[in-house]
Amino acid sequence: MSLIPEYREITKNDLNALKQMILPDIYEELMEQEEIDTEYICLSSWLSDTPVGVLIADTEDDGNLNLLSVWTDPIYRRMGIASALKDKMTEVALELYDWEPGQYGDDILLKTMYCLRDEYKEPFEEWLKKNDFTDFAILKDANGEKPQICAASAEIHFFRFDE
Repeated sequence: MSLIPEYREITKNDLNALKQMILPDIYEELMEQEEIDTEYICLSSWLSDTPVGVLIADTEDDGNLNLLSVWTDPIYRRMGIASALKDKMTEVALELYDWEPGQYGDDILLKTMYCLRDEYKEPFEEWLKKNDFTDFAILKDANGEKPQICAASAEIHFFRFDE
């Protein structure tokens, strides 16, 4: 088996085969959509015929991106697969970006929200930091006691050299 992954766009037809790799709520949301390629950036990583990683992002009208789900098979973790998926997602987002006439650059936010047990939260936050996420926040409940959800963001600089 080759250790150089192939990166593919996920189509609606691929979702069932990748179901175990996508957060359940996100999977259900994607299944409800008629076309997922117009609202989402959905990418997978494959070694031969085996899927080893998945990344799902939501595109906003202003160009910002929401990282909804990212997963790598435990056997292949710490090999750069999720980071490469994030880089591919950024390339796709740049191709899709709606440039204003005469605009040659813009700053885009890549955001994510998560609520994980410590055993998953620490490695995920390590991955986020490795991938240039710099702003982290903990959103607490109304009493300010128990954290309800965590958030992180990264600034991405888009540049255009043609018009």
